Amino acid sequence: MLIQVQAQIGFEQYCYVKNRKMTALVPILNYESNNHWYAEARYNYEEMNTFSIYAGRTFSNNKNLHFAITPMLGGVLGEFKGISSGLNAVLEFNDLFFSTQTQYTASFDKNNNNFYFSWSELGYQPWRWFFLGVTAQQTYLAEANSLESEPGVFIGFCAGMWTFPLYVFKPMTDNNYFVLGINFSIDGFNRNR
Repeated sequence: MLIQVQAQIGFEQYCYVKNRKMTALVPILNYESNNHWYAEARYNYEEMNTFSIYAGRTFSNNKNLHFAITPMLGGVLGEFKGISSGLNAVLEFNDLFFSTQTQYTASFDKNNNNFYFSWSELGYQPWRWFFLGVTAQQTYLAEANSLESEPGVFIGFCAGMWTFPLYVFKPMTDNNYFVLGINFSIDGFNRNR
């Protein structure tokens, strides 16, 4: 069922930090119309120095068990060139939430692997201004038949239309790294539930 809501625009900026050094900035801009058409632009997401753009449509409900599912198709240009299909999904019940972003990206260049990527979160928001949970990233490189799984934890803070998540991936290893987010959303679903 589609629910009529106001158009939404959001900006996300993620900073990856490993060994006390910033390794990447990943900006993401998204827009959803009041008819639920969705567009998303990313930089440095699939690969460094790579731009991607996606389009799709969101299907959602606004009941006690809220869900939103957005299938998408996109193109990737830069260091990595290819096409991609993806799915963003959110499930919320009271103070609990689950979200996942998955994609399969096929390269036009034989030097790059086709890959499947998933970033999932299971969280709890006990107060309007604070949330925490567990997360996992998985990357499967098709040609190499290689699966890398990175578990993590996160906490976050909300202030009006702003959200500030902090992720720690591989927290109990020497290869741990941090992802700090600064996100802004107008008139849409964000963690300020």
